[in-house]
Amino acid sequence: MTARQIIQEIEALPAEEQRVVFISLQERLKDEKATDATSSSSGIRYLDRETARPLIKEILTEHADLFRKLAQ
Repeated sequence: MTARQIIQEIEALPAEEQRVVFISLQERLKDEKATDATSSSSGIRYLDRETARPLIKEILTEHADLFRKLAQ
């Protein structure tokens, strides 16, 4: 099931049931933020260098032409 399908299902619920879903989602987001040590106060998440290093190489390789154009 896609996120769009889930949203449509929620929109089809009666108002009280939608409220229950929203409260549940808010609680989950609060819990996630509280337990995520890599979140800043703005909600931005960061990767540590060792995790990011292979991703950086992959991104630079995959988009090499774009980076060349940007460097000009």
